[in-house]
Amino acid sequence: MAVYLVTGAAGFIGANYVHLLLEWEPDAQVIAVDYLGVAGNRANLDPVRDRITFEQTDIADFGAMSALYRRYRPDHVVNFAAESHNDRAILAPSAFMRSNALGAQVMLECSRLHPVRSHLHVSTIEVYGELPADAQWFTERSPLNAKTPYSAAKAAGDQMVRAYMATYPDMNIRLTHCANNFGPYQLPEKLIPLAVTNVLRGRKIPVYGDGLQSRDWLHVADHCAAVHRVLHAELDPIPAAAATDPGLLPIFDISARHEVSNLDIATLVVTELGLAPEEWIEHVPDRPNHDRRYVIDPVKLETELGWRPTREFAPEMAATVAWYRDHRDWWEAILADKGELGIDWSQLPAGTS
Repeated sequence: MAVYLVTGAAGFIGANYVHLLLEWEPDAQVIAVDYLGVAGNRANLDPVRDRITFEQTDIADFGAMSALYRRYRPDHVVNFAAESHNDRAILAPSAFMRSNALGAQVMLECSRLHPVRSHLHVSTIEVYGELPADAQWFTERSPLNAKTPYSAAKAAGDQMVRAYMATYPDMNIRLTHCANNFGPYQLPEKLIPLAVTNVLRGRKIPVYGDGLQSRDWLHVADHCAAVHRVLHAELDPIPAAAATDPGLLPIFDISARHEVSNLDIATLVVTELGLAPEEWIEHVPDRPNHDRRYVIDPVKLETELGWRPTREFAPEMAATVAWYRDHRDWWEAILADKGELGIDWSQLPAGTS
Protein backbone atom coordinates (compact mmCIF):
# COMPACT_ATOMS: atom_id res chain seq x y z
CA MET A 1 0.00 0.00 0.00
CA ALA A 2 1.56 3.26 -1.15
CA VAL A 3 1.62 6.24 1.20
CA TYR A 4 0.96 9.63 -0.41
CA LEU A 5 1.65 12.94 1.30
CA VAL A 6 -0.40 15.59 -0.50
CA THR A 7 0.04 19.21 0.56
CA GLY A 8 -2.47 21.93 -0.20
CA ALA A 9 -4.97 19.08 0.01
CA ALA A 10 -7.88 21.25 1.14
CA GLY A 11 -7.45 23.66 -1.75
CA PHE A 12 -9.08 23.50 -5.16
CA ILE A 13 -6.63 21.37 -7.14
CA GLY A 14 -5.28 19.44 -4.16
CA ALA A 15 -8.74 18.33 -3.07
CA ASN A 16 -9.64 17.21 -6.59
CA TYR A 17 -6.40 15.24 -6.73
CA VAL A 18 -7.13 13.50 -3.42
CA HIS A 19 -10.62 12.54 -4.63
CA LEU A 20 -9.27 11.14 -7.89
CA LEU A 21 -6.27 9.45 -6.28
CA LEU A 22 -8.62 7.40 -4.10
CA GLU A 23 -10.52 6.37 -7.23
CA TRP A 24 -7.32 5.36 -9.02
CA GLU A 25 -5.75 3.69 -5.98
CA PRO A 26 -8.50 2.76 -3.48
CA ASP A 27 -5.99 1.17 -1.08
CA ALA A 28 -3.64 4.16 -0.96
CA GLN A 29 -2.92 5.77 2.39
CA VAL A 30 -3.35 9.50 1.90
CA ILE A 31 -1.92 12.06 4.30
CA ALA A 32 -3.72 15.29 3.41
CA VAL A 33 -1.82 18.36 4.61
CA ASP A 34 -3.15 21.91 4.62
CA TYR A 35 -2.71 24.88 6.91
CA LEU A 36 -6.25 26.07 6.09
CA GLY A 37 -5.35 29.59 5.01
CA VAL A 38 -7.47 31.74 2.73
CA ALA A 39 -7.71 29.12 -0.05
CA GLY A 40 -7.97 26.06 2.20
CA ASN A 41 -11.40 24.64 2.99
CA ARG A 42 -11.70 21.46 5.04
CA ALA A 43 -15.17 20.85 3.55
CA ASN A 44 -13.52 20.18 0.17
CA LEU A 45 -12.39 16.84 1.61
CA ASP A 46 -15.73 15.87 3.16
CA PRO A 47 -16.51 13.27 0.45
CA VAL A 48 -13.35 11.31 1.41
CA ARG A 49 -12.80 12.35 5.03
CA ASP A 50 -13.15 8.78 6.33
CA ARG A 51 -10.46 7.56 3.92
CA ILE A 52 -7.69 10.05 4.61
CA THR A 53 -5.57 11.34 7.48
CA PHE A 54 -5.78 15.12 7.71
CA GLU A 55 -2.96 17.20 9.17
CA GLN A 56 -3.31 20.96 9.62
CA THR A 57 0.31 21.99 9.10
CA ASP A 58 2.21 24.84 7.43
CA ILE A 59 4.61 23.51 4.78
CA ALA A 60 7.05 26.33 5.57
CA ASP A 61 7.44 24.99 9.14
CA PHE A 62 10.42 22.65 8.80
CA GLY A 63 10.05 21.07 12.24
CA ALA A 64 6.38 20.28 11.79
CA MET A 65 6.81 18.91 8.27
CA SER A 66 9.83 16.83 9.21
CA ALA A 67 7.79 15.30 12.02
CA LEU A 68 5.07 14.33 9.52
CA TYR A 69 7.65 12.65 7.28
CA ARG A 70 9.01 10.68 10.24
CA ARG A 71 5.53 9.68 11.38
CA TYR A 72 4.06 8.58 8.06
CA ARG A 73 7.12 7.70 5.93
CA PRO A 74 5.54 8.73 2.61
CA ASP A 75 6.40 6.96 -0.63
CA HIS A 76 5.20 9.81 -2.84
CA VAL A 77 4.94 13.55 -2.18
CA VAL A 78 2.83 15.93 -4.23
CA ASN A 79 3.16 19.59 -3.28
CA PHE A 80 0.11 21.58 -4.39
CA ALA A 81 0.37 23.97 -1.44
CA ALA A 82 0.60 27.59 -2.55
CA GLU A 83 -0.89 30.99 -2.14
CA SER A 84 -2.24 31.44 -5.64
CA HIS A 85 -4.30 34.59 -6.19
CA ASN A 86 -2.64 37.48 -8.01
CA ASP A 87 -4.99 40.05 -6.50
CA ARG A 88 -4.20 39.08 -2.90
CA ALA A 89 -0.49 38.90 -3.70
CA ILE A 90 -0.53 42.56 -4.71
CA LEU A 91 -1.96 43.47 -1.31
CA ALA A 92 0.11 41.07 0.84
CA PRO A 93 3.12 39.63 -1.03
CA SER A 94 5.03 38.35 2.01
CA ALA A 95 2.61 35.47 2.64
CA PHE A 96 3.17 34.33 -0.94
CA MET A 97 6.94 34.19 -0.54
CA ARG A 98 6.57 32.10 2.61
CA SER A 99 4.35 29.42 1.08
CA ASN A 100 5.52 29.44 -2.51
CA ALA A 101 9.29 29.85 -2.06
CA LEU A 102 10.26 28.87 1.49
CA GLY A 103 7.55 26.21 1.59
CA ALA A 104 8.87 24.66 -1.62
CA GLN A 105 12.38 24.48 -0.16
CA VAL A 106 11.20 23.00 3.15
CA MET A 107 9.31 20.27 1.31
CA LEU A 108 12.34 19.45 -0.82
CA GLU A 109 14.60 19.32 2.22
CA CYS A 110 12.21 17.01 4.05
CA SER A 111 12.17 14.68 1.04
CA ARG A 112 15.98 14.79 0.97
CA LEU A 113 16.42 13.99 4.67
CA HIS A 114 13.58 11.45 4.74
CA PRO A 115 13.91 9.89 1.26
CA VAL A 116 10.77 9.26 -0.80
CA ARG A 117 10.24 7.37 -4.05
CA SER A 118 9.13 10.50 -5.93
CA HIS A 119 8.56 14.18 -5.14
CA LEU A 120 6.45 16.33 -7.46
CA HIS A 121 6.24 20.12 -7.16
CA VAL A 122 3.21 21.69 -8.82
CA SER A 123 3.84 25.12 -10.32
CA THR A 124 2.07 27.43 -12.74
CA ILE A 125 2.24 28.79 -16.27
CA GLU A 126 2.60 32.26 -14.77
CA VAL A 127 6.28 31.78 -13.87
CA TYR A 128 7.01 32.36 -17.56
CA GLY A 129 5.49 35.84 -17.42
CA GLU A 130 3.64 37.44 -20.32
CA LEU A 131 3.79 35.76 -23.72
CA PRO A 132 5.47 37.98 -26.34
CA ALA A 133 3.25 39.08 -29.20
CA ASP A 134 5.35 37.14 -31.72
CA ALA A 135 5.38 33.88 -29.69
CA GLN A 136 2.94 31.00 -30.06
CA TRP A 137 3.37 29.54 -26.57
CA PHE A 138 5.79 28.89 -23.72
CA THR A 139 7.68 25.59 -23.35
CA GLU A 140 9.81 23.97 -20.66
CA ARG A 141 12.78 25.78 -22.22
CA SER A 142 11.26 29.24 -21.80
CA PRO A 143 13.03 31.50 -19.31
CA LEU A 144 11.35 32.24 -16.00
CA ASN A 145 10.18 35.84 -16.33
CA ALA A 146 7.53 36.30 -13.65
CA LYS A 147 6.22 39.85 -13.27
CA THR A 148 3.73 39.72 -10.38
CA PRO A 149 4.38 39.03 -6.69
CA TYR A 150 2.46 35.75 -6.90
CA SER A 151 4.21 34.43 -9.98
CA ALA A 152 7.60 35.68 -8.78
CA ALA A 153 7.17 33.73 -5.54
CA LYS A 154 6.26 30.62 -7.54
CA ALA A 155 9.27 31.19 -9.81
CA ALA A 156 11.48 31.38 -6.73
CA GLY A 157 10.12 28.00 -5.68
CA ASP A 158 10.78 26.69 -9.20
CA GLN A 159 14.39 27.81 -9.02
CA MET A 160 14.83 25.94 -5.75
CA VAL A 161 13.27 22.81 -7.27
CA ARG A 162 15.64 23.02 -10.24
CA ALA A 163 18.59 23.51 -7.90
CA TYR A 164 17.67 20.40 -5.91
CA MET A 165 17.24 18.44 -9.16
CA ALA A 166 20.76 19.34 -10.22
CA THR A 167 22.43 19.09 -6.82
CA TYR A 168 20.72 15.94 -5.55
CA PRO A 169 20.02 13.90 -8.71
CA ASP A 170 19.09 10.76 -6.76
CA MET A 171 16.06 12.46 -5.18
CA ASN A 172 13.70 11.75 -8.12
CA ILE A 173 12.11 15.21 -8.22
CA ARG A 174 9.60 16.26 -10.86
CA LEU A 175 8.13 19.70 -11.65
CA THR A 176 4.96 20.62 -13.53
CA HIS A 177 3.48 23.87 -14.80
CA CYS A 178 -0.24 24.01 -15.47
CA ALA A 179 -2.59 26.23 -17.43
CA ASN A 180 -5.54 27.94 -15.71
CA ASN A 181 -7.69 25.26 -14.06
CA PHE A 182 -11.47 25.13 -13.79
CA GLY A 183 -13.87 22.71 -12.11
CA PRO A 184 -15.53 22.07 -8.73
CA TYR A 185 -14.28 23.27 -5.33
CA GLN A 186 -12.51 26.40 -6.60
CA LEU A 187 -12.54 29.31 -4.17
CA PRO A 188 -14.97 32.00 -5.40
CA GLU A 189 -12.26 34.63 -5.71
CA LYS A 190 -11.21 33.17 -9.08
CA LEU A 191 -12.94 34.19 -12.30
CA ILE A 192 -15.35 31.31 -12.99
CA PRO A 193 -16.70 30.65 -9.47
CA LEU A 194 -16.74 34.40 -8.75
CA ALA A 195 -18.78 34.94 -11.91
CA VAL A 196 -21.30 32.20 -11.09
CA THR A 197 -21.72 33.14 -7.45
CA ASN A 198 -22.09 36.83 -8.26
CA VAL A 199 -24.87 36.20 -10.77
CA LEU A 200 -26.64 33.79 -8.42
CA ARG A 201 -26.64 36.57 -5.81
CA GLY A 202 -28.00 39.12 -8.26
CA ARG A 203 -24.65 40.84 -8.83
CA LYS A 204 -22.86 41.62 -12.06
CA ILE A 205 -19.61 39.93 -13.06
CA PRO A 206 -16.66 42.32 -12.75
CA VAL A 207 -14.39 42.02 -15.80
CA TYR A 208 -11.02 43.73 -15.48
CA GLY A 209 -10.27 46.36 -18.13
CA ASP A 210 -11.40 45.37 -21.62
CA GLY A 211 -11.60 41.70 -20.63
CA LEU A 212 -9.42 40.60 -23.52
CA GLN A 213 -6.72 39.11 -21.31
CA SER A 214 -6.29 35.63 -22.73
CA ARG A 215 -5.74 32.44 -20.74
CA ASP A 216 -5.07 28.77 -21.41
CA TRP A 217 -7.85 26.70 -19.75
CA LEU A 218 -7.55 23.13 -18.44
CA HIS A 219 -10.09 21.05 -16.52
CA VAL A 220 -8.84 20.19 -13.05
CA ALA A 221 -9.39 16.44 -13.57
CA ASP A 222 -7.12 16.47 -16.62
CA HIS A 223 -4.52 18.38 -14.62
CA CYS A 224 -4.68 15.84 -11.79
CA ALA A 225 -4.35 12.93 -14.21
CA ALA A 226 -1.26 14.55 -15.73
CA VAL A 227 0.27 15.11 -12.28
CA HIS A 228 -0.28 11.45 -11.41
CA ARG A 229 1.25 10.36 -14.71
CA VAL A 230 4.35 12.50 -14.12
CA LEU A 231 4.64 11.37 -10.49
CA HIS A 232 4.85 7.71 -11.48
CA ALA A 233 6.71 7.98 -14.78
CA GLU A 234 9.93 6.01 -15.23
CA LEU A 235 12.31 8.79 -16.25
CA ASP A 236 15.91 8.64 -17.42
CA PRO A 237 18.63 10.15 -15.23
CA ILE A 238 19.12 13.89 -15.67
CA PRO A 239 21.81 14.36 -18.34
CA ALA A 240 24.75 16.71 -17.91
CA ALA A 241 23.43 18.87 -20.74
CA ALA A 242 20.47 19.86 -18.53
CA ALA A 243 22.84 22.30 -16.81
CA THR A 244 22.28 24.66 -19.72
CA ASP A 245 19.05 23.24 -21.18
CA PRO A 246 16.08 23.17 -18.77
CA GLY A 247 14.06 21.26 -21.36
CA LEU A 248 16.11 18.20 -20.39
CA LEU A 249 15.10 18.45 -16.73
CA PRO A 250 12.10 16.44 -15.46
CA ILE A 251 9.79 19.41 -16.04
CA PHE A 252 6.45 18.98 -17.81
CA ASP A 253 3.99 21.66 -18.94
CA ILE A 254 0.29 20.72 -18.80
CA SER A 255 -2.29 22.27 -21.11
CA ALA A 256 -5.36 21.37 -23.18
CA ARG A 257 -4.42 24.04 -25.76
CA HIS A 258 -7.69 25.88 -25.18
CA GLU A 259 -7.28 29.64 -25.12
CA VAL A 260 -10.21 31.84 -24.07
CA SER A 261 -10.43 35.51 -23.08
CA ASN A 262 -11.70 36.56 -19.67
CA LEU A 263 -14.61 38.37 -21.32
CA ASP A 264 -15.61 35.22 -23.20
CA ILE A 265 -15.47 33.22 -19.96
CA ALA A 266 -17.82 35.70 -18.29
CA THR A 267 -20.12 35.57 -21.31
CA LEU A 268 -20.20 31.76 -21.22
CA VAL A 269 -21.13 31.78 -17.53
CA VAL A 270 -24.02 34.22 -18.00
CA THR A 271 -25.28 32.39 -21.07
CA GLU A 272 -25.14 29.05 -19.27
CA LEU A 273 -27.29 30.54 -16.51
CA GLY A 274 -29.88 31.56 -19.12
CA LEU A 275 -29.32 35.30 -18.87
CA ALA A 276 -28.23 38.14 -21.16
CA PRO A 277 -24.49 38.90 -20.98
CA GLU A 278 -24.96 42.61 -21.68
CA GLU A 279 -27.04 42.91 -18.51
CA TRP A 280 -24.75 40.93 -16.19
CA ILE A 281 -21.18 41.91 -17.13
CA GLU A 282 -19.53 45.15 -16.10
CA HIS A 283 -16.06 46.37 -16.96
CA VAL A 284 -14.14 47.56 -13.91
CA PRO A 285 -10.66 49.06 -13.35
CA ASP A 286 -7.91 46.59 -14.15
CA ARG A 287 -5.56 45.33 -11.46
CA PRO A 288 -1.98 46.58 -11.54
CA ASN A 289 0.53 44.79 -13.78
CA HIS A 290 -2.02 42.37 -15.24
CA ASP A 291 -0.50 39.77 -17.60
CA ARG A 292 -2.13 40.06 -21.01
CA ARG A 293 -1.68 36.56 -22.40
CA TYR A 294 -0.06 33.22 -21.62
CA VAL A 295 -0.28 29.78 -23.23
CA ILE A 296 1.91 26.67 -22.81
CA ASP A 297 2.64 23.75 -25.11
CA PRO A 298 2.17 20.24 -23.61
CA VAL A 299 3.97 18.43 -26.44
CA LYS A 300 6.74 17.10 -24.15
CA LEU A 301 4.18 15.53 -21.80
CA GLU A 302 2.25 14.12 -24.75
CA THR A 303 5.22 12.62 -26.59
CA GLU A 304 7.33 11.39 -23.66
CA LEU A 305 4.59 10.23 -21.27
CA GLY A 306 1.60 9.70 -23.54
CA TRP A 307 -0.76 12.03 -21.66
CA ARG A 308 -3.74 13.61 -23.41
CA PRO A 309 -6.58 15.73 -22.00
CA THR A 310 -9.92 13.91 -22.01
CA ARG A 311 -12.29 16.67 -20.94
CA GLU A 312 -13.94 18.84 -23.62
CA PHE A 313 -14.08 22.50 -22.70
CA ALA A 314 -17.72 23.36 -23.55
CA PRO A 315 -19.48 20.50 -21.72
CA GLU A 316 -17.13 20.75 -18.76
CA MET A 317 -17.74 24.50 -18.49
CA ALA A 318 -21.47 23.80 -18.44
CA ALA A 319 -20.94 21.13 -15.77
CA THR A 320 -18.78 23.51 -13.73
CA VAL A 321 -21.37 26.28 -13.78
CA ALA A 322 -24.01 23.70 -12.78
CA TRP A 323 -21.82 22.49 -9.90
CA TYR A 324 -21.64 25.96 -8.32
CA ARG A 325 -25.34 26.51 -8.96
CA ASP A 326 -26.19 23.20 -7.27
CA HIS A 327 -23.74 23.60 -4.35
CA ARG A 328 -24.87 26.93 -3.03
CA ASP A 329 -24.47 25.80 0.57
CA TRP A 330 -20.77 25.11 -0.11
CA TRP A 331 -19.89 28.58 -1.38
CA GLU A 332 -22.27 30.46 0.91
CA ALA A 333 -20.46 28.91 3.88
CA ILE A 334 -17.13 30.11 2.44
CA LEU A 335 -18.38 33.66 1.97
CA ALA A 336 -19.88 33.66 5.46
CA ASP A 337 -16.51 32.60 6.86
CA LYS A 338 -14.10 34.61 4.70
CA GLY A 339 -16.21 37.58 3.63
CA GLU A 340 -16.33 39.06 0.16
CA LEU A 341 -13.43 37.79 -1.95
CA GLY A 342 -13.50 40.20 -4.89
CA ILE A 343 -11.25 43.29 -4.89
CA ASP A 344 -12.36 46.68 -6.18
CA TRP A 345 -9.30 48.21 -7.86
CA SER A 346 -11.06 51.55 -8.22
CA GLN A 347 -10.23 51.92 -4.53
CA LEU A 348 -6.48 51.38 -4.96
CA PRO A 349 -4.64 50.53 -1.74
CA ALA A 350 -1.59 52.68 -1.01
CA GLY A 351 1.42 51.69 -3.08
CA THR A 352 -0.44 49.82 -5.82
CA SER A 353 -1.05 52.64 -8.29
